[in-house]
Amino acid sequence: MIPSRRLTWLVISVAVLATLAAAVPFVFTAGSGPFRHTSVRGEEVLLHGHGPYRHMPADVAVQGLAQDLVTLAIGVPFLLLALGWARRGSRAGHLALCGAVGYLFVQYFLYLAMATYNELFLLWVALVLLTFQALVRLLLAAPPEAFRVDGTKGTRRFVGGFLLFNGAAIALLWLGVVVPPLLDGTLYPADLAHFTTLVVQGFDLALFLPPSLFAGSWYLKGREPGSLLAPVYTVFLSLQMLALLAKILWMSAIGVDAGPALVMIPLLLLGAVAAAAISLRAHRGARL
Repeated sequence: MIPSRRLTWLVISVAVLATLAAAVPFVFTAGSGPFRHTSVRGEEVLLHGHGPYRHMPADVAVQGLAQDLVTLAIGVPFLLLALGWARRGSRAGHLALCGAVGYLFVQYFLYLAMATYNELFLLWVALVLLTFQALVRLLLAAPPEAFRVDGTKGTRRFVGGFLLFNGAAIALLWLGVVVPPLLDGTLYPADLAHFTTLVVQGFDLALFLPPSLFAGSWYLKGREPGSLLAPVYTVFLSLQMLALLAKILWMSAIGVDAGPALVMIPLLLLGAVAAAAISLRAHRGARL
């Protein structure tokens, strides 16, 4: 099913707005520079002090800049390439487009919840609105059985197993941040800084990791929903892990210890790219 003209323009609008949102922090960098702030829990936090991310902790602000850079260099170009691929009626292109839109939806959904209020707020609102509309329309464009493929057991095991591993590994990583302070009575994780809650960990555990587990299980068992969701999630995860790798490299460059993520993220990135290539290749030449 070739995306309609209205859906095509919706995706193009997302590309334009995402480019603008990702470019602004590199263009408008005014500010007094890094400064220290005492959080509501009495901890001293070094804030970034420049541009739209000026009131965010310095190590978190560079993560936003790193993701913006990946969105500009990879995310938006891939979105437009996938749109052109899908416009030719390719089933693999349609799945890739779903994954690219999903990446931008998750990015700006998290920005709305995590970033301190700034000039880009309404732009992020528009991006979440448009990417959600596009993602729902793309996922519902055809029934799951339209994406069914008779892949080999090896393909199903690798892709399904990887998605199960990804969901479980990240869940355990985040629980390792949240649970120890609950057990020792300190309650607040050190990484909380001056934020009110753990936004990424909360949304991952509640919303973004369960689809990885479901898609992996369904794909492993050869069930039809997995044929749709597994390729979409692996494409999304490839872009997301690339952004996370850029974040930890930038953090390491400013002297912040990335911990186990420095090993885990590159491995998950390699696995996601391999799983995306394998799962999309199963749809090569097929049309909707």
